[in-house]
Amino acid sequence: MIDYILKASRDQNRIITIIYQKGNVITKRNIRVLSIDGDTIKAYCYLRNSIRIFRRKNILAAEFYNPKISTIQKHS
Repeated sequence: MIDYILKASRDQNRIITIIYQKGNVITKRNIRVLSIDGDTIKAYCYLRNSIRIFRRKNILAAEFYNPKISTIQKHS
C-alpha cells in the first residue's frame, strides 16, 4: 500500500503524509513525490521546505494528506 501511495503522489502531484525513520529518530512529514528510482524517493518536504531524498525502506507508513484528518500519529 505504501508503494501505491508513493506512486499516486508522483503521478497525480498529490501531497502525502509519511512516517519516516532515520536512525533512532522518527518524524511525520508531508511530502510531494517528484521521482522514484528504486529504493530512492525524491520529494518536496514541507517540514524542511526543500527537496529531500528518502529511502523507501525507512518509510514506515503513508497516507494521502488530509489537512482536517490525519490517522497517522507521530511515534516517540
